[in-house]
Amino acid sequence: MNSANRSTRADIENWLRPVLKKENLEHYSIHISGSSEKGDGYLGDVTFVEIRGTTNTYEEKSYDFVIKSGKKSSQLRQMIPVRNAFENEINFYNEILPVFREFQAEKGITDPFDNIPKFYNSIIEEKMEVLILGNMKTSGYCLHDRFHPMDQEHIRKVIKVYGKLHAISFALRDQKPEVFKELGGKLTDMMKLMTKSIKPIEGTNNYQDIIKIAKEKKEDDVVTKLNILNERAKRQNEITDPSDPYAVILHGDCWNNNFMFKYADNNKTKLSDVCFLDFQLSRLASPVYDLSYFLFTCLSEDDIPNFDEIVNVYYESLSEFLRKLGSDPDKMFPFEELQNQWKRFSLFGLTMLPAIIKVCLWDKDEVNDLAEVAESGRQIAASFTKEVKSIEEFGKRTLPIIKLAIDKGFM
Repeated sequence: MNSANRSTRADIENWLRPVLKKENLEHYSIHISGSSEKGDGYLGDVTFVEIRGTTNTYEEKSYDFVIKSGKKSSQLRQMIPVRNAFENEINFYNEILPVFREFQAEKGITDPFDNIPKFYNSIIEEKMEVLILGNMKTSGYCLHDRFHPMDQEHIRKVIKVYGKLHAISFALRDQKPEVFKELGGKLTDMMKLMTKSIKPIEGTNNYQDIIKIAKEKKEDDVVTKLNILNERAKRQNEITDPSDPYAVILHGDCWNNNFMFKYADNNKTKLSDVCFLDFQLSRLASPVYDLSYFLFTCLSEDDIPNFDEIVNVYYESLSEFLRKLGSDPDKMFPFEELQNQWKRFSLFGLTMLPAIIKVCLWDKDEVNDLAEVAESGRQIAASFTKEVKSIEEFGKRTLPIIKLAIDKGFM
């Protein structure tokens, strides 16, 4: 990618100046300690910055920031709505999260949903969008290895937090409907925008690699279902209904690298907390959009028999938190309706499955930088349809999920 598309040190210093002024730092040093690797941020770049300084009262302070900045590439911006995606996340941090926090405080919640990085500032300039967040790595959080599915403990930790996040929407809809309606209106359905922007390659089948594996295993019924699924998936965004009485404000982008985990020991044997990253795809839709995306791309084959139990864990977490917030889960989101929503909306998770698992399994030399793709004149869609080297592992991650969906009547 053209180096002119990368943020400069001068850019970073300008973006940080208002934050450091607000923190009363007068004398400080800025150390750029690293940046995201190729493919880590498809629409933006991530820069890690360390600040050490003193306040006007001579108090020593230090900060570790993550700066997310939109890719500058004009070719990429013509092909993908980069600004809309950043505006969505900025609105989540600036407009939605403060209301969520205030509402939980009003209810005296002692264990609130607050599983997100600290937000310091956002900036929107011509052809540039910036978010300045706390660096969770320096607080002891780390990413889960994307090459492997999550185990039972990690799955259940995340699913419980989704229960709390979604419960806030249901409680606000119940108790402050106008506030909830206003919040929902601040978000753009980025998936619909992306579908309009990134045209599929004519004649391709998004499930062709899974079909090839199923054919080799003589799973004829699976092959038939996948061909039908490919046609349905082309229209999956048409079923999104923000006016649905059970729609909530979603996390939106629920793949492995948008979760960071903290452990109670150095050997990472005891999980203590999870942090959610990246709200660029946050929007108003069924909770199953988050659940199906997360479970279908992160669930291990060994945990698939426990699918019903995992859904129950989610619902118990949601119900418990809804009651703490002062609303009745049986009224706001009955369990039977959750089951109905799985059959209506889990198509989304199945749509995301092939591309996301490929991203998880790609070696560094297989990863595409979308700015480079756009500037070379290649199609964006082709970046997510090429076959992975580890086709056997791809089959282990995808075929059992497809069989689960068939068994559950989701497809």
